[in-house]
Amino acid sequence: MSEAAYTRAYQLRDRLTEKGRLGAEINYYSTVIGDWEKEYSSALRFLEIFPRDVFGHVNLREAFVHLSQPDRGADEAAEVARLRPSAYYFGSAIQSIRFASRFNEAKSWIAKADALKFDSSLIRRERLIVAFATGDRDNVEKILQQEEQGKYREDFLYEHALIETQRGRFQSAERLRLQALGPTPKAGNTDAWVIPAALEDAEVGKDTQARRCENKAAASPLDRNGKIALAQALARSGRTAEAGTLADQVSAERPEDTLVQHYFVPTIRAAIKLQQHDPAAAIDLLRGTAKYDLAFTGFDYLYPAYIRGLAYLDLGDGRSAAVQFQKLIDNPGFSVRHVTGALAWLQLGRAQKMTADEAAARKSYETFLNLWKNADPDIPIYQHAKAEYAKLRK
Repeated sequence: MSEAAYTRAYQLRDRLTEKGRLGAEINYYSTVIGDWEKEYSSALRFLEIFPRDVFGHVNLREAFVHLSQPDRGADEAAEVARLRPSAYYFGSAIQSIRFASRFNEAKSWIAKADALKFDSSLIRRERLIVAFATGDRDNVEKILQQEEQGKYREDFLYEHALIETQRGRFQSAERLRLQALGPTPKAGNTDAWVIPAALEDAEVGKDTQARRCENKAAASPLDRNGKIALAQALARSGRTAEAGTLADQVSAERPEDTLVQHYFVPTIRAAIKLQQHDPAAAIDLLRGTAKYDLAFTGFDYLYPAYIRGLAYLDLGDGRSAAVQFQKLIDNPGFSVRHVTGALAWLQLGRAQKMTADEAAARKSYETFLNLWKNADPDIPIYQHAKAEYAKLRK
């Protein structure tokens, strides 16, 4: 259904049955305005009345993952898969359990899906993500080799590109994305990777490449997520005026959207303050985002915590910075999907060095450099990391 249809149903909800009214509220709050707190309340009420209804559990799971409660989201997704076993719901359960970093449980559900002959792109992709997150390199290579020749080839080329980014292999990632697009890209497909690529490039200091991607993205019509991701990339690459304009625009367009108001916009504005050498202001902006740090957003992961950690580093508060970067490291089910997952180890090392814990700092640097042992040599943040580690060893 369209947003207009959901809005109309919501407007007429008092004419509906109790079940229909609650369903209209859930759809309106989640799909139209993005108010996940209200969606949560309606989903809870729905399940009080209809405790075994799959629709209610599906929507409660959605509320949990968007409200930074991945464990509860995983439990709800598993309940849905038990109530209505199917490839779709098994895929959602595996993904939700992976968000919660419960990897052994995720593997168990993958095995159950295989035994029941459930198959989907999501189940296959989660098998790859879990293997990568748990360091099963042989299985990662085996899955990629098989899947990039199969019916989900495009999906797995994108997945391979994400993995290459985590390894610091940005040139390889771009080649894989171009392969996925093919010689005649469909309208909109390019944006699906150009904006995330811009943000990844900005995070590692590849500002020229980031700005090229940003300019390409800015020339296309963008939805809410596109505008937000572009604003984040612009802020991190130093184009703060443009980032601020986009953030203001999205904030005005989505005044009731939980993640826009309490996650995305404060994080973009904090990133702008970092560029303006005002880390204290960045930390103030991010105080209210902490309860949403583990929210599922679809394209970035624990970003407020990462920016908060950078702000504490700029202030010289290594101890507080370390707490923020450790949050990414302790939640690999999320951080495995974004370059900041790998970078958190480097930033943790910098924080530990600031507190004079050089033994711990060396270990963190070594973890990062091992993750990026085959990284592109010209990446600025990688060059800085190697130089810093060399000084630590002396």
